[in-house]
Amino acid sequence: MKALHPHRRPLPRVIAAAALTCAAAASLTSCAASRAGDGKGSVSIGVTLSAASNPFYLAEGKAIQAAAAERGVKAAVQYANADVSVQSDQIDAFIRQRVGSIVVDAVDSDGIGPAVLRAKQAGIPVVAIDVTAPAADATVTSDNVGAGREACRYLFDRLGGKGKVAIVDGSAVSAIGDRMKGCREAAAARPEINVVAVQRADLTRDRSMNVAANILTAHPDVQGLFGVNDPTAIGIALAAGQRKAKVQVVGVDGAKQLTDLIGKGPIIGTSGQDPAGLGRSGLDLAVRLARKEKVDPKPRLVPTFLVNADTLSRYRSWG
Repeated sequence: MKALHPHRRPLPRVIAAAALTCAAAASLTSCAASRAGDGKGSVSIGVTLSAASNPFYLAEGKAIQAAAAERGVKAAVQYANADVSVQSDQIDAFIRQRVGSIVVDAVDSDGIGPAVLRAKQAGIPVVAIDVTAPAADATVTSDNVGAGREACRYLFDRLGGKGKVAIVDGSAVSAIGDRMKGCREAAAARPEINVVAVQRADLTRDRSMNVAANILTAHPDVQGLFGVNDPTAIGIALAAGQRKAKVQVVGVDGAKQLTDLIGKGPIIGTSGQDPAGLGRSGLDLAVRLARKEKVDPKPRLVPTFLVNADTLSRYRSWG
């Protein structure tokens, strides 16, 4: 703790009084400034991301760690195995560790709310990345409505503006809901597009393959499918391959595991995101909040890029 006064003699009393204040308050809030440093000093950031099984979150985590190292900031990156209770426990651990701020890519946008509230009650600001989280102090996400709209619009164009399509939905997070909203907007603008099925998977390849298989069995004449993320789209493509179904598939993410498949089977495109950019922006906001700087609470929207056979050479995939 730096002295705020040039005289040496009163200093021990100042320190003792500050220590007693922190202890007597029995609250993390009263000592929040010491966690965050003096505005230029060391900052500790707790980071909890959805799942290490998805290359999107790994790309976020790597970018956060690299950016933290460049700035001399301590960032503890953890993954929640797509389990909101695990993620809540991780946030509680960060509270006990008295980090300066927390970055969260929520497993469940609403389900993580109580843990976010506990952090805020402890005087620890929270930054939501990729998906929203209730009461977060700052938010940065992709333009997911635009991502869903552009992916589905491209699919419908490839179908000639008419035909039967199906959607494989995902988990209850804001990003997925926004992509669904965008796709529905695109479908509403095409009266000859008939959405014959919407079924929910869990954003993983294997579960999405099973769900898509059920859809293709029930609707063998379906011509196009939208997967709400790239693993979902890949699962759909695998199911289509097993049934020799002549369909076209689009997704959202832009991971290398999908972009490598464009033009080599049923997958025709995806709305590409920038997980590294989301991670870097989230870390920047977290550091500024930990140092008591003001940030704009309005969500930052990062645009996506439609990746298809024509634009693939201009897109830098990840994962």
